[in-house]
Amino acid sequence: MEAFACFDIGGTFIKYTVMNEEGELYEKGKIPTPAQHANEKIPYLICETIRDFGKRYLFQFIGVSSCGIIDKERGKIVFSANIPSYSGTKIVDYIYENTGYKAIIENDVRSACIGEMWKGAGQGTKNIVLLTLGTGIGSGIVINGHMLAGEHGLAGELGHMTIVHNGKECSCGNRGCLEQYASTLAFTKRYIELAHREGRSVPHITGEDIMERVRAGEKLAKGVYKEFIQYIITGLVNITHMLNPEMIIIGGGIAEQGEQFLIEIQKGFQQQVMSIYQNRTKIMLAELGNDAGVYGAGYIAMKQWKRENSGQKHDSF
Repeated sequence: MEAFACFDIGGTFIKYTVMNEEGELYEKGKIPTPAQHANEKIPYLICETIRDFGKRYLFQFIGVSSCGIIDKERGKIVFSANIPSYSGTKIVDYIYENTGYKAIIENDVRSACIGEMWKGAGQGTKNIVLLTLGTGIGSGIVINGHMLAGEHGLAGELGHMTIVHNGKECSCGNRGCLEQYASTLAFTKRYIELAHREGRSVPHITGEDIMERVRAGEKLAKGVYKEFIQYIITGLVNITHMLNPEMIIIGGGIAEQGEQFLIEIQKGFQQQVMSIYQNRTKIMLAELGNDAGVYGAGYIAMKQWKRENSGQKHDSF
Protein backbone atom coordinates (compact mmCIF):
# COMPACT_ATOMS: atom_id res chain seq x y z
CA MET A 1 0.00 0.00 0.00
CA GLU A 2 1.36 3.43 -0.96
CA ALA A 3 1.69 5.94 1.89
CA PHE A 4 3.76 8.66 3.55
CA ALA A 5 5.74 8.23 6.77
CA CYS A 6 5.57 11.33 8.97
CA PHE A 7 7.55 12.29 12.06
CA ASP A 8 7.34 15.12 14.59
CA ILE A 9 10.52 15.39 16.66
CA GLY A 10 10.05 17.12 20.01
CA GLY A 11 12.08 17.43 23.17
CA THR A 12 10.16 14.62 24.92
CA PHE A 13 8.78 12.37 22.19
CA ILE A 14 9.17 11.55 18.52
CA LYS A 15 5.63 11.18 17.22
CA TYR A 16 5.04 9.21 14.03
CA THR A 17 2.21 8.41 11.66
CA VAL A 18 1.68 6.62 8.39
CA MET A 19 -0.96 8.32 6.21
CA ASN A 20 -2.26 8.50 2.67
CA GLU A 21 -2.37 11.67 0.59
CA GLU A 22 -5.84 12.53 1.91
CA GLY A 23 -4.50 12.54 5.47
CA GLU A 24 -6.15 9.29 6.52
CA LEU A 25 -4.03 7.72 9.27
CA TYR A 26 -3.01 4.08 8.99
CA GLU A 27 -0.58 4.03 11.92
CA LYS A 28 0.15 6.31 14.86
CA GLY A 29 2.47 6.24 17.86
CA LYS A 30 5.39 7.82 19.68
CA ILE A 31 8.80 6.92 21.07
CA PRO A 32 10.87 8.76 23.72
CA THR A 33 13.31 11.31 22.35
CA PRO A 34 16.88 10.41 23.37
CA ALA A 35 18.62 13.27 25.15
CA GLN A 36 22.16 11.95 24.76
CA HIS A 37 23.89 11.37 21.40
CA ALA A 38 20.71 12.60 19.73
CA ASN A 39 22.55 13.35 16.48
CA GLU A 40 22.99 9.59 16.07
CA LYS A 41 20.03 8.13 17.94
CA ILE A 42 17.19 10.27 16.57
CA PRO A 43 17.86 9.55 12.87
CA TYR A 44 18.54 5.90 13.73
CA LEU A 45 15.15 5.55 15.48
CA ILE A 46 13.39 7.23 12.57
CA CYS A 47 15.03 4.89 10.07
CA GLU A 48 14.18 1.85 12.20
CA THR A 49 10.54 2.97 12.24
CA ILE A 50 10.57 3.49 8.47
CA ARG A 51 12.08 0.05 7.91
CA ASP A 52 9.55 -1.58 10.22
CA PHE A 53 6.52 -0.01 8.51
CA GLY A 54 8.20 -0.44 5.14
CA LYS A 55 7.36 -4.14 5.39
CA ARG A 56 3.68 -3.21 5.01
CA TYR A 57 3.74 0.08 3.09
CA LEU A 58 5.45 1.48 0.01
CA PHE A 59 6.46 4.98 1.03
CA GLN A 60 6.30 7.74 -1.55
CA PHE A 61 8.13 10.28 0.62
CA ILE A 62 9.11 10.95 4.24
CA GLY A 63 8.00 14.11 6.05
CA VAL A 64 9.78 15.38 9.17
CA SER A 65 8.67 18.13 11.54
CA SER A 66 11.38 19.05 14.02
CA CYS A 67 12.16 21.30 16.94
CA GLY A 68 15.13 23.61 16.54
CA ILE A 69 16.41 25.97 13.88
CA ILE A 70 16.15 24.18 10.54
CA ASP A 71 18.11 24.59 7.31
CA LYS A 72 15.36 23.25 5.09
CA GLU A 73 17.42 23.36 1.88
CA ARG A 74 20.20 21.22 3.37
CA GLY A 75 17.89 19.06 5.47
CA LYS A 76 19.88 19.92 8.58
CA ILE A 77 19.26 20.83 12.22
CA VAL A 78 21.28 24.03 12.62
CA PHE A 79 20.66 24.43 16.35
CA SER A 80 18.50 22.78 18.99
CA ALA A 81 18.26 24.46 22.39
CA ASN A 82 16.16 21.66 23.91
CA ILE A 83 18.39 18.82 22.64
CA PRO A 84 21.94 20.22 22.29
CA SER A 85 23.43 16.97 20.95
CA TYR A 86 20.89 17.11 18.11
CA SER A 87 22.43 20.28 16.63
CA GLY A 88 24.16 19.73 13.30
CA THR A 89 22.26 16.54 12.41
CA LYS A 90 21.86 16.06 8.64
CA ILE A 91 18.67 14.12 9.04
CA VAL A 92 17.41 14.18 5.43
CA ASP A 93 20.70 12.76 4.11
CA TYR A 94 20.76 10.14 6.85
CA ILE A 95 17.25 8.94 6.00
CA TYR A 96 18.05 8.63 2.31
CA GLU A 97 21.39 6.91 2.86
CA ASN A 98 19.92 4.37 5.29
CA THR A 99 16.48 3.67 3.81
CA GLY A 100 16.62 4.84 0.20
CA TYR A 101 13.63 7.13 0.77
CA LYS A 102 13.67 10.86 0.03
CA ALA A 103 12.64 13.14 2.87
CA ILE A 104 11.77 16.76 3.55
CA ILE A 105 12.04 18.63 6.86
CA GLU A 106 10.36 21.69 8.33
CA ASN A 107 10.38 23.55 11.64
CA ASP A 108 7.84 22.14 14.11
CA VAL A 109 5.69 25.26 14.50
CA ARG A 110 5.58 25.87 10.76
CA SER A 111 4.61 22.23 10.32
CA ALA A 112 1.85 22.66 12.88
CA CYS A 113 0.63 25.74 11.00
CA ILE A 114 0.51 23.71 7.78
CA GLY A 115 -1.28 20.91 9.60
CA GLU A 116 -3.96 23.28 10.90
CA MET A 117 -4.42 24.70 7.38
CA TRP A 118 -4.82 21.23 5.93
CA LYS A 119 -6.89 19.38 8.51
CA GLY A 120 -7.60 21.78 11.37
CA ALA A 121 -9.00 25.22 12.16
CA GLY A 122 -7.42 26.91 9.13
CA GLN A 123 -8.95 24.82 6.35
CA GLY A 124 -9.68 26.89 3.24
CA THR A 125 -7.44 29.83 4.22
CA LYS A 126 -4.45 31.29 2.35
CA ASN A 127 -3.34 33.98 4.82
CA ILE A 128 -2.89 32.59 8.30
CA VAL A 129 -0.77 32.88 11.43
CA LEU A 130 -0.38 30.13 14.04
CA LEU A 131 0.75 31.36 17.45
CA THR A 132 1.64 28.62 19.93
CA LEU A 133 1.80 29.63 23.59
CA GLY A 134 3.95 27.35 25.71
CA THR A 135 7.29 27.69 27.47
CA GLY A 136 7.97 30.28 24.78
CA ILE A 137 5.95 31.49 21.82
CA GLY A 138 6.33 29.91 18.41
CA SER A 139 4.74 30.98 15.16
CA GLY A 140 4.14 29.99 11.58
CA ILE A 141 3.07 32.53 8.95
CA VAL A 142 1.48 31.77 5.58
CA ILE A 143 0.89 34.73 3.24
CA ASN A 144 -0.95 34.25 -0.06
CA GLY A 145 -0.45 30.51 0.21
CA HIS A 146 3.31 30.69 0.83
CA MET A 147 5.13 29.97 4.09
CA LEU A 148 6.99 33.13 5.10
CA ALA A 149 10.64 32.19 5.57
CA GLY A 150 12.66 35.39 5.08
CA GLU A 151 16.20 35.83 3.78
CA HIS A 152 17.78 33.24 6.08
CA GLY A 153 14.72 31.13 6.86
CA LEU A 154 14.28 32.76 10.26
CA ALA A 155 11.14 34.86 9.67
CA GLY A 156 8.29 34.62 12.11
CA GLU A 157 9.87 35.08 15.53
CA LEU A 158 6.70 36.80 16.70
CA GLY A 159 7.36 35.83 20.30
CA HIS A 160 10.25 38.28 20.24
CA MET A 161 8.38 41.36 19.09
CA THR A 162 8.76 44.09 21.72
CA ILE A 163 5.49 44.95 23.43
CA VAL A 164 6.89 46.62 26.59
CA HIS A 165 9.70 49.15 26.18
CA ASN A 166 12.65 48.23 28.41
CA GLY A 167 10.51 45.47 29.91
CA LYS A 168 11.44 42.05 31.25
CA GLU A 169 14.73 40.60 30.06
CA CYS A 170 14.35 37.83 27.49
CA SER A 171 16.72 34.94 26.75
CA CYS A 172 17.13 36.33 23.22
CA GLY A 173 18.93 39.39 24.63
CA ASN A 174 16.06 41.81 24.08
CA ARG A 175 13.73 43.25 26.70
CA GLY A 176 9.95 43.35 26.71
CA CYS A 177 9.38 40.47 24.27
CA LEU A 178 5.86 39.13 23.85
CA GLU A 179 6.83 35.70 25.20
CA GLN A 180 7.91 37.27 28.50
CA TYR A 181 4.29 38.28 29.04
CA ALA A 182 2.01 36.03 26.97
CA SER A 183 3.57 32.56 27.12
CA THR A 184 2.27 29.90 29.49
CA LEU A 185 5.58 30.08 31.37
CA ALA A 186 5.18 33.84 31.78
CA PHE A 187 1.65 33.26 33.10
CA THR A 188 2.85 30.93 35.87
CA LYS A 189 5.92 33.04 36.71
CA ARG A 190 3.77 36.13 37.12
CA TYR A 191 1.42 34.34 39.50
CA ILE A 192 4.33 33.06 41.62
CA GLU A 193 5.90 36.54 41.66
CA LEU A 194 2.74 38.23 42.92
CA ALA A 195 1.97 35.44 45.39
CA HIS A 196 5.43 35.90 46.92
CA ARG A 197 4.73 39.63 47.29
CA GLU A 198 1.70 38.65 49.36
CA GLY A 199 3.89 36.45 51.54
CA ARG A 200 2.59 33.20 50.08
CA SER A 201 4.88 30.33 49.16
CA VAL A 202 4.13 28.80 45.75
CA PRO A 203 6.96 26.37 44.94
CA HIS A 204 5.33 25.02 41.77
CA ILE A 205 2.16 25.72 39.85
CA THR A 206 0.89 25.01 36.34
CA GLY A 207 -1.21 27.12 34.03
CA GLU A 208 -4.13 24.74 34.58
CA ASP A 209 -3.73 25.12 38.37
CA ILE A 210 -4.06 28.88 37.98
CA MET A 211 -7.09 28.49 35.71
CA GLU A 212 -8.77 26.34 38.37
CA ARG A 213 -8.19 29.17 40.85
CA VAL A 214 -9.62 31.65 38.34
CA ARG A 215 -12.77 29.55 38.07
CA ALA A 216 -12.92 29.33 41.87
CA GLY A 217 -12.88 33.14 42.04
CA GLU A 218 -9.44 33.70 43.60
CA LYS A 219 -8.62 37.42 43.32
CA LEU A 220 -4.90 37.01 42.54
CA ALA A 221 -5.49 34.37 39.87
CA LYS A 222 -8.20 36.47 38.22
CA GLY A 223 -5.91 39.50 38.11
CA VAL A 224 -3.00 37.57 36.61
CA TYR A 225 -5.32 35.96 34.06
CA LYS A 226 -6.78 39.32 33.02
CA GLU A 227 -3.28 40.72 32.53
CA PHE A 228 -2.23 37.61 30.58
CA ILE A 229 -5.25 37.88 28.27
CA GLN A 230 -4.48 41.54 27.60
CA TYR A 231 -0.91 40.80 26.53
CA ILE A 232 -2.11 38.06 24.18
CA ILE A 233 -4.58 40.51 22.65
CA THR A 234 -1.84 43.12 22.21
CA GLY A 235 0.25 40.57 20.34
CA LEU A 236 -2.68 39.58 18.12
CA VAL A 237 -3.44 43.21 17.29
CA ASN A 238 0.19 43.88 16.35
CA ILE A 239 0.28 40.78 14.15
CA THR A 240 -2.93 41.83 12.41
CA HIS A 241 -1.68 45.35 11.73
CA MET A 242 1.57 43.96 10.30
CA LEU A 243 0.33 41.01 8.25
CA ASN A 244 -3.42 41.38 7.67
CA PRO A 245 -4.09 37.64 8.03
CA GLU A 246 -7.46 36.08 7.36
CA MET A 247 -7.08 34.04 10.53
CA ILE A 248 -4.88 33.79 13.61
CA ILE A 249 -4.91 30.41 15.33
CA ILE A 250 -3.86 30.13 18.97
CA GLY A 251 -2.22 26.82 19.85
CA GLY A 252 -0.40 25.26 22.77
CA GLY A 253 -1.84 23.99 26.03
CA ILE A 254 -3.74 27.22 26.62
CA ALA A 255 -5.91 26.44 23.58
CA GLU A 256 -7.51 23.69 25.66
CA GLN A 257 -9.19 26.32 27.85
CA GLY A 258 -11.99 26.38 25.32
CA GLU A 259 -14.86 28.65 24.42
CA GLN A 260 -14.78 31.17 27.29
CA PHE A 261 -11.07 31.85 26.79
CA LEU A 262 -11.66 32.36 23.06
CA ILE A 263 -14.63 34.67 23.62
CA GLU A 264 -12.58 36.91 25.93
CA ILE A 265 -9.74 37.06 23.40
CA GLN A 266 -12.08 37.81 20.50
CA LYS A 267 -13.93 40.53 22.39
CA GLY A 268 -10.75 42.33 23.46
CA PHE A 269 -9.25 41.96 20.00
CA GLN A 270 -12.24 43.59 18.30
CA GLN A 271 -12.06 46.48 20.76
CA GLN A 272 -8.36 47.16 20.16
CA VAL A 273 -7.73 46.41 16.49
CA MET A 274 -8.07 49.18 13.88
CA SER A 275 -11.63 49.49 12.61
CA ILE A 276 -10.69 48.40 9.06
CA TYR A 277 -9.73 44.97 10.47
CA GLN A 278 -12.72 44.50 12.76
CA ASN A 279 -14.75 41.38 11.96
CA ARG A 280 -12.31 40.52 9.17
CA THR A 281 -9.51 38.69 10.95
CA LYS A 282 -10.79 35.56 12.69
CA ILE A 283 -9.26 34.45 15.99
CA MET A 284 -9.55 30.68 16.43
CA LEU A 285 -8.21 27.95 18.70
CA ALA A 286 -6.09 25.15 17.24
CA GLU A 287 -8.02 21.94 16.62
CA LEU A 288 -5.37 19.28 16.04
CA GLY A 289 -3.50 19.50 19.35
CA ASN A 290 -0.35 17.39 19.42
CA ASP A 291 -1.13 15.91 15.99
CA ALA A 292 -0.72 19.18 14.08
CA GLY A 293 3.00 18.60 13.50
CA VAL A 294 2.64 15.15 11.96
CA TYR A 295 -0.20 16.31 9.74
CA GLY A 296 2.00 19.19 8.58
CA ALA A 297 4.88 16.78 7.95
CA GLY A 298 2.54 14.59 5.93
CA TYR A 299 1.33 17.51 3.86
CA ILE A 300 4.80 18.80 2.97
CA ALA A 301 5.90 15.26 2.10
CA MET A 302 2.89 14.80 -0.17
CA LYS A 303 3.41 18.20 -1.84
CA GLN A 304 7.13 17.56 -2.38
CA TRP A 305 6.41 14.15 -3.87
CA LYS A 306 3.89 15.70 -6.28
CA ARG A 307 6.31 18.51 -7.22
CA GLU A 308 9.09 16.08 -8.03
CA ASN A 309 6.77 13.94 -10.12
CA SER A 310 5.12 16.81 -11.98
CA GLY A 311 8.01 19.26 -12.37
CA GLN A 312 6.07 21.88 -10.40
CA LYS A 313 8.34 24.48 -8.78
CA HIS A 314 5.95 26.73 -6.87
CA ASP A 315 5.94 26.11 -3.13
CA SER A 316 2.35 27.08 -2.33
CA PHE A 317 -0.52 25.45 -0.46
